[in-house]
Amino acid sequence: MAAIEKIRRHSGLLIAIIGIALLAFVLQDLFQSQGRSTGPVVATVDGEKISVRDFEQLKDKNLENRKAQTNNNNLSSAETYSIYNNTLEEMIKDNLMTKEYEAAGIGITPEELYDQMTGEHPHQWMVQSFSDPDGTYNKERVLDYLQNLDQLPAEYYDRWLSFEKEMKKDRLDTKFSNLVKASYMLPTALAEKYYQNKNTKATADVIVLRYASIPDSTVVVTDADNKAFYEENKYRYETDERRDIEYVVFEIKPSKEDRQDALKHVADMREEFVNTDNVMNYVNANSDKRYDSTWVGQKDVPQAIEKAIFENGNGIGYVFGPYEDEDAFNLVRIVDQQNRPDSLKASHILIGYEGAFRSESKLTEENAQAKADSILNVLKSNPKNEELFAELAEQFTDDPSGKGKGGDLDWFTDGQMVYEFNEFVINNPVGALGVVKTPFGFHVIKVTDKTEPQPKARLAYLKHEITPSTKTYKDVFADANKFVIENRTYDAFNQAIEEQGLTKRSMPRMSKSTTTIAGIDNPREIVRWAFDKNRKEGDVSEKIFELDNMFVVAALTGIVKEGYAPLSAIAEQSKYQILNKKKGEIAVEKMKACGNDVNRMISELGAESTTVSDVTLDSRVLGNFGVEADIIGTILGMKEGEEVGPIAGNSSAFIIKNVRIEQPAPTSDYSDILREKTSQFTNKASGVYNALRNLAKIKDNRTEIF
Repeated sequence: MAAIEKIRRHSGLLIAIIGIALLAFVLQDLFQSQGRSTGPVVATVDGEKISVRDFEQLKDKNLENRKAQTNNNNLSSAETYSIYNNTLEEMIKDNLMTKEYEAAGIGITPEELYDQMTGEHPHQWMVQSFSDPDGTYNKERVLDYLQNLDQLPAEYYDRWLSFEKEMKKDRLDTKFSNLVKASYMLPTALAEKYYQNKNTKATADVIVLRYASIPDSTVVVTDADNKAFYEENKYRYETDERRDIEYVVFEIKPSKEDRQDALKHVADMREEFVNTDNVMNYVNANSDKRYDSTWVGQKDVPQAIEKAIFENGNGIGYVFGPYEDEDAFNLVRIVDQQNRPDSLKASHILIGYEGAFRSESKLTEENAQAKADSILNVLKSNPKNEELFAELAEQFTDDPSGKGKGGDLDWFTDGQMVYEFNEFVINNPVGALGVVKTPFGFHVIKVTDKTEPQPKARLAYLKHEITPSTKTYKDVFADANKFVIENRTYDAFNQAIEEQGLTKRSMPRMSKSTTTIAGIDNPREIVRWAFDKNRKEGDVSEKIFELDNMFVVAALTGIVKEGYAPLSAIAEQSKYQILNKKKGEIAVEKMKACGNDVNRMISELGAESTTVSDVTLDSRVLGNFGVEADIIGTILGMKEGEEVGPIAGNSSAFIIKNVRIEQPAPTSDYSDILREKTSQFTNKASGVYNALRNLAKIKDNRTEIF
């Protein structure tokens, strides 16, 4: 707190820099703490341990920050686990990138950090946090905030440290990214090569036999073929640790009896709801939905009650229901009825006072009211001066959003403004002037327009959600428990699903960081079960997974270890490629058997004779034959008069002849090539961290921790 104390007592650049330097020292310690081992580890990165203690500390901070940002202390399970995962990924990234920053000689000086706060080009997060309502960045608010930080609750101090830490990390990341992008250079010789590849064009006559003409049933793929393909291509299927599961869900849904009980509960409350004198208190005490005093129009209410409220002539105090809507039984009571416009337009001059909400004014409440009344008197004494209101607003209003607009608030919906302001505009004609007090201060208001009044109502809803009873919960649990006890093998698991008419679902290639599974919002317990080191393929969960509104029983159907995926895991993916490779061998032999008789190839084999043109090394597709990179390379490597083939491509076999090469015009201007290649490199540079992460040796223990 010493640094903050200095900031509080002093001002100016020097003191701010000292304070920020001390904060940076604290942040440096936070960075370094992630590399120390203090007991169990949640992950190891290139031999450096990320301790559970350090993880828990940062995770708790991130949870508190999310709660503060969303103003919600009850985060969902999915949100919580997402923060857990993001925290670990953040720590892994810090571990890897800190080394890269140091190796590149990149850092953030206190002066630079200060400039990110109050310089000509402040950091975007500072702009978002310390701008006035009109969008102007307010540097004085930054200094004032720092100077008074020790007078705010302790959590504000922690939030500031976290905020500054993230801003520093973002700045380091930007500098490193810019450094990588700026490192790109294109030598003239390479630019010339790119130019040739892009602009050298070839035309060739081809005889093509598409693999689609060969029926799959005529192709024999052996185990040896599968193994040969796997050994040749397994590098393409490198993977982290994965699990495949199948599972069955026992949903806990309200029974017919539960629905009847919910309906009876609401019906039994109808008489009390009709007769209560305090509708708001009654609703708040008895309903699953709190009382809302908003005025609503016909288009704003559920279709089930539209006629009862707006078309049948029912008045204040009328109660409709019970009716079903949004998985609940409801009663609705008309609290009030009026004809009100949907949209309103007004201008105002706000005179704040000391103690008013968001007010920086030093006026007393009495002086603020006197000032507002004085402005109103000036306006009333000059009723024909249409420009006077705008002039006074520019001079006196304390509402920054009104500056430059003459106090004009433009159109707003009924109920959008604070109650007292809204009701003045509703209840007074266009052109009316007046002063209204709200929590923000005293408003001098001019009503400038409004839409035609429409029938509206204030409604009170007595809502009772239809939920499963304890008996229903026990019945579903009994079914799930019986399933688990009686089906301990994978074969029994499948047989029981079929016999009971249950729906089996699957989740292939599940990772340690998986946070959602189809139909399941909070599956972490299942993920941890699947990744348990003692788990074997074919295991059925020995217990029921009890989740938000369901019970789940799972079976482990596949285990893929880190490294190259096994042949069995890629069999389905590679099936088409292996089949085409075999068809390529068959197609080549069939074309060879025809010798040079093109007509025979066409009539007997169904081959095509055509010409492909504008073929370049930059091409991805060859005519209408799909992606054929090897064939394109062959064409551009051939000499005029040469004939090549038959050779197998990706989806067709080719004979190539009569190649004509069109050379591009000589040039010394490679600016277009430079822009194109620089753009390609810049796009790839954004993936530097992912490349570093893939190269790092990371042991991930997250499923043992969360």
